[in-house]
Amino acid sequence: MPVMQSPPGPETVIDGRRYLYFSGTGYLGLQGHPEVIRAACQATEQYGIGSATSRAGYGDTPPLVEAERQAARLFGAQTAFYFMSGYVGNDVLARSIEREVDAVFVDECSHYCVHEAAARLAKPVHPFRHADSGDLAEKLRNHAPPGARPLVMSDGVFAALGTIAPVGEYCEILRAYPGSSLVIDDAHGLGVLGQNGRGTLEHAGLFERGVNVDVPGRKEKQTPSPDSPRLFLCGTLSKALGGYGGIIPGARQTVERMKSTSHYFAGASPVPVPVAAASARALQLAIDQPELRTRLWENVRAIRSGLREMGVEVADTPAPIISLVLGTAENMQRIHRELADGGILVPYKRTYSGLGPEGALRLAVFATHTADMIGRLVDELRRLV
Repeated sequence: MPVMQSPPGPETVIDGRRYLYFSGTGYLGLQGHPEVIRAACQATEQYGIGSATSRAGYGDTPPLVEAERQAARLFGAQTAFYFMSGYVGNDVLARSIEREVDAVFVDECSHYCVHEAAARLAKPVHPFRHADSGDLAEKLRNHAPPGARPLVMSDGVFAALGTIAPVGEYCEILRAYPGSSLVIDDAHGLGVLGQNGRGTLEHAGLFERGVNVDVPGRKEKQTPSPDSPRLFLCGTLSKALGGYGGIIPGARQTVERMKSTSHYFAGASPVPVPVAAASARALQLAIDQPELRTRLWENVRAIRSGLREMGVEVADTPAPIISLVLGTAENMQRIHRELADGGILVPYKRTYSGLGPEGALRLAVFATHTADMIGRLVDELRRLV
């Protein structure tokens, strides 16, 4: 397997060779930021590697508490729950509302962790076509009888496809189902979408409705209401936000409820000290330097525009993931190899959540790519395609 021998960035060393790097998920370019690295080193010297106990005992450390404070600041929330991996975020969320759910509806192209969390609820699970609000509405009519409380689960930005879920359309459909819920795994949207980097729900103009503020036992109206659905999100600090670990921001009562129902707070080791310190500093940089998002959006526009000029159909969105299906699997493997031979790394994915049988070239855009780097990529793609 290839070995990365430098931090991920616009240029990255793989197996001893430096490439222009259009892969991975370091969209804001923070993983190798000197202040992030320095924070990890200083915290390690002061606090060691970890507390060696769960957070229910004496496991909280100043860097972990600071990471939660910075995450709450990013989202304008009262608090946040920070845990080892974003992969378990859907499970944490879904278990906290399990008793208020009668059936689950999942975008068929959602990440593996979304499907796994839905299956663990022991409720009827109904897939719907990718980003298809019409098919969701039909599945709800067929499988959510009057009085049922459906839960819809989806990625915000899809990891391999780069699609942005039409969450506004989902909310409009779910208004007819009092007590309904929408859970968004926004691993690839946090830090990237929305004016404040709060992700897909902010991008869709829904964040001000209230996210992760559910109060257990509240009485729902029995007629269509703008209060339905309840909105929930989880995500990760491991991608655009430059650190590591899962994050759920929200109201204090809601977050405490999630901690008590999931047992990740009381039964799992907390995030290691250097990781928490690095994550806290990376969050602070993402908040205090909104120009990082602006540069990222400019780079995304430049690459998408260049692809359209060469006749490749790509959506006009700010998502930093561009999925290219260019003929057969063999042809895409050829393009990947020839780009790599020329010092440009765009991975070919044979299989991943949502990809078809031919796979795809998954192109990732960073805020730290320069205009020259983008121009070189587009020129090489034009030649090869």
